[in-house]
Amino acid sequence: MQIFANVRPESKYFAGQAQPEPFPVILAPDVLGYHWKGGVGGQYKTMDLFFFVKEEDGFREFNLLNLSEIKHLEINKKAILEGAGNKWGSRYWEKIAELANELLSAAKEEQQAELNREAEERERDRSDWW
Repeated sequence: MQIFANVRPESKYFAGQAQPEPFPVILAPDVLGYHWKGGVGGQYKTMDLFFFVKEEDGFREFNLLNLSEIKHLEINKKAILEGAGNKWGSRYWEKIAELANELLSAAKEEQQAELNREAEERERDRSDWW
């Protein structure tokens, strides 16, 4: 399924890069968070875009969870757990809560690994300088 996007009005890219119609994008993970490739700017963060699918009668907007930011993952996990805590009575929602926990844990581990790599690089640079 082809995903389309357009730049959000609150994005710093809106003035120069918003288009009259949504443009095709592809997900291409990026260490700096510019996971969406396409459009005038070439790459965007999830928070800079509205997302769409093309249907027979035009484009239909859909919401996309920002999986690249821990704060967004935490908010979504909290919303799921609070809802599941209200006894939704569904194995589906229990599984969603489990997956949210796993995803958040993996994101935090990856973030810590990246911080460790950056600290090692800084230390190496300092050692080379002396």
